[in-house]
Amino acid sequence: MEDILGIIAVFGSPVVIVLIVFGFRLLRYNQRQRTIRLALEKGLDISPLLAQETGGHLSPQKYVLRGLLWGLPGILIGVGVTWSAIRHDIQPYFAMLGWIPVAVGAAYLIFYGTGLAHKSCSADSPLASTSLAPPHRTME
Repeated sequence: MEDILGIIAVFGSPVVIVLIVFGFRLLRYNQRQRTIRLALEKGLDISPLLAQETGGHLSPQKYVLRGLLWGLPGILIGVGVTWSAIRHDIQPYFAMLGWIPVAVGAAYLIFYGTGLAHKSCSADSPLASTSLAPPHRTME
């Protein structure tokens, strides 16, 4: 019985965390839509509300920060899980689970190192604005 609860806890915790994150994201999206709907009902201009949507892009340095924040603690977690698996004669594939954060951190650092982070953050890139808001244009 304890083994089953342990497995459920190990695999259920990330699922719960993801559900919480998406729940808050959905709540924020619904509140934003409600605000826009109320502004339209009152006859207000909603272009400032839509213009705020485009400011959430990551700078290339954020990828280095994320890579280090995933990678360095991941090394400690990986070493700890591997040492524990060796010490307690546990199957080696359980030790591989501890190295997943290192792989995520390495992916962020590789993304930054290859220059893809700089390309995706540039203004002329098609990935620079994934917003549904039209680009802000000035009248000439």
